[in-house]
Amino acid sequence: MIPEGLKKGDKVALVATAKPVTKKEMKPFLDLMKTWGLEVIEGKFLYDTHHHFASTDENRAKDFEIAWTDESIKAVFCARGGYGSIRMLKHLPKDLFKTKKWLIGYSDITTLHLCANRHGLSSIHGPMALNVFNPNSQTNANFKQLKTALFEGNIEVDCSKSEIINPAAFKGELIGGNLSLLAASMGTAEQPKSKGKVLFIEEIDEYLYHFDRILQSMDRTGMFKNLAALIIGGVSKMKDNEVKFGQSAKEIVTEICAPYGFPIVFDFPAGHAAKNSTISLGTLCKFDNLFLRQNLK
Repeated sequence: MIPEGLKKGDKVALVATAKPVTKKEMKPFLDLMKTWGLEVIEGKFLYDTHHHFASTDENRAKDFEIAWTDESIKAVFCARGGYGSIRMLKHLPKDLFKTKKWLIGYSDITTLHLCANRHGLSSIHGPMALNVFNPNSQTNANFKQLKTALFEGNIEVDCSKSEIINPAAFKGELIGGNLSLLAASMGTAEQPKSKGKVLFIEEIDEYLYHFDRILQSMDRTGMFKNLAALIIGGVSKMKDNEVKFGQSAKEIVTEICAPYGFPIVFDFPAGHAAKNSTISLGTLCKFDNLFLRQNLK
């Protein structure tokens, strides 16, 4: 199920599902949405705080549920990541994602992408509201690509600077997101089915030994066995111990996946790096001639 594209005059929601945000931090995003011709409906608890989180689990879930079930709202933008989305799941209706609309976010929002994709609903892994407040050299390009996906239904990611192991054209439903949240889904209802799929993973600020442990565990579940391809996005700010692990992130991935022979695209420009390309999870992707393409119409 691919939601309808956006058009000028549409209403979209802005909710905080994880860490808290301030009005000052959200204002640049709200201003940007005005230039896109969109009316932003802010969640009731958007600017609330509760310990590490933007309001209580119940309140964050209520904001998300209200936004998702409001038929006048065509997309739900997440304010930021951090941690907390997984804590909302027990407070959300089990059939919530049967309603079609776009979910936009990345990082901790992976948990919600997995829920949506489990119900056959496509979603958008892309920049969030806080990224407008904390810009980098690629922020304008990132949001331009996001707008093209949402309004025109077209995604095209240039992979000419990527390193590719077992190079070959491939296609399949794109699944995945942040590695730690994928690991947290193992053995739950949100764990994605990977046979014939293209798996995308990205991570930040992780120890190499833990990165290896997660991938070893995922391999033991059979996650990699029948993939069409593996795409590795930003794997940034990786850390090591005093006793060195002895392998880089690329070497860890290559060794674990060597028995399977599928294409592996490293340095894919999406995730926590400056270039955070928009991709659609739960949607068919095609890779050929160093471009990954998706049609959202």
